[in-house]
Amino acid sequence: MPVVRLALAQMNAVVGGLADNVATIGRLRTLAAAAGADLVVTPELALVGYPPEDLLLKEGFIEAARAALHVVAEGPGPATLVGTVLAEGPTVALAASGDSRDVPAGPERPRVANALAALDQGSIVAIATKRLLPNYDVFDERRYFRRGVGPHAVVNVRGVAVGLLICEDVWAAAGPAAELAAQGATLLVVANASPFARGRRLERERMLIERAREVGCPIAYVNLVGGQDELVFDGQSVVVDARGHVLARAAAFDEALAVVDVDARASTAGVPLAVRGPNPVPRAGLVSEPADDVAEIYQALVVGTRDYLRKNGFRSVVLGMSGGIDSSLVATVAVDAVGAAAVRGVALPSRYSSPGSLTDAAEVARRLDIDLAVVPIEAVHAAMAGALAPVLGGEPIGLTDENLQSRIRGVVLMALSNATGAIVLTTGNKSEMATGYSTLYGDSAGGFAVIKDVPKTLVYELCRYRNERARRDGDLEPVPASVLDKPPSAELRPDQRDDQSLPPYEELDPLLELYVERDFTAEAMVALGHDPELVVRIVRLVDSSEYKRRQSPPGVRISSKAFGRDRRMPITNAFRPG
Repeated sequence: MPVVRLALAQMNAVVGGLADNVATIGRLRTLAAAAGADLVVTPELALVGYPPEDLLLKEGFIEAARAALHVVAEGPGPATLVGTVLAEGPTVALAASGDSRDVPAGPERPRVANALAALDQGSIVAIATKRLLPNYDVFDERRYFRRGVGPHAVVNVRGVAVGLLICEDVWAAAGPAAELAAQGATLLVVANASPFARGRRLERERMLIERAREVGCPIAYVNLVGGQDELVFDGQSVVVDARGHVLARAAAFDEALAVVDVDARASTAGVPLAVRGPNPVPRAGLVSEPADDVAEIYQALVVGTRDYLRKNGFRSVVLGMSGGIDSSLVATVAVDAVGAAAVRGVALPSRYSSPGSLTDAAEVARRLDIDLAVVPIEAVHAAMAGALAPVLGGEPIGLTDENLQSRIRGVVLMALSNATGAIVLTTGNKSEMATGYSTLYGDSAGGFAVIKDVPKTLVYELCRYRNERARRDGDLEPVPASVLDKPPSAELRPDQRDDQSLPPYEELDPLLELYVERDFTAEAMVALGHDPELVVRIVRLVDSSEYKRRQSPPGVRISSKAFGRDRRMPITNAFRPG
């Protein structure tokens, strides 16, 4: 059988960074040429970044993307498949053609296709357009793209017909992949921008194995890598043969060029592409071993944080360090993302802070080798309480006083951010965000929420994983036992503990997973055996806290349903369980 040498360009694209993306594609293309590749495959929308969102509504952006594609086409290197957008005319023309299903009302504007352009010897020789447009979870593609129509693009490399697909098109059984095989394709390549979520790699590979067996030919799946706002892409590009065996897998969360020789049946179908003579010495693909579940999540947090800072021009971070488990994890992730020299911790003790909190914060900072400033808030707390007394009819008490302390801390951190240009990392977790166990304009104030999609129980798992990794590498464990072992507390009143306001996190987090991520009703949760009173209480806490979440900063998405892009609940909402 003929052999095609594929180069899967698992790249970290920048949304809107056309010049950067052109340079990255050119660099990877040069490496592919040196490796003797016949065909380079880039991820979905690699040229413009994913997801470009409402940039796609700007005519200037579409024109700039068109010009950038021609720059790539004119560059040296082997034939290359580039993920991009292509204009397909005004909405009225589409409506007149009968394809009005997803044409919005309103003024005419250019419509675009999500496309994969085949470039060879300075020209665009074939174009595939995405036919199945996902409109669930974080995907909103019917807002922007015209649905592609057949026939699909097929190019021919060394006597192998290579069918071109884009992401969702490979997921449907008896769908576009089968149609390409019926057109004579004997090898399928799929350009993807598939965001990371817990367990997603296994789901993808199971699907690819099923599809390869269905169509009877190998499939090469190249995925984007890196962070974009809340989303983080894990790469893990993979090639499976016709029987579903993994031939190659790129590493997770790293930009890479995965080069692999793929055997496929001969076929005369498709647009012929130029080749560079006989293949060099046969080359087997590298099969990177996937990390375990918690290790993958930790990598996602690091990459998502690093890229948010890097791509938005932030060079340093500041965060409040209470000596608790959440701030210890965020500080550790920040150091792994941008280095200790760029991380500054701030301890903000109040009259209620325990001596252990300060010593634990100092110990975490010592282990991470980061600077820790201590800014006591007692004097400010007393002054503000006195200033408020005439308005409140006495000094603030209860929840008012607790929130006052949190907001003072937020003011200090934001002032440091203004003075230094460092971005404030918030330290709230998903359990707290779900139940509203946070202070608006207090501990929720900041520029990026590293663990906003991480339940409290998983916070502990991640800290233990990071400690284990440090032991294995011969380094200091970043999170001391004193932090891991003490009961969680906001320390905003005497002897406060989280379990005085919330159920134990071991009980709370499974309920939140059912209600938030799996959309169970209260009744369905009770039917599973959960306490009815507790279920109703938690559901009401989640529902009544939507206004807080709407004002929280973005943070890394690691679950199948995060607050923000995934879960879009109305703030004004009178629906209640029962």
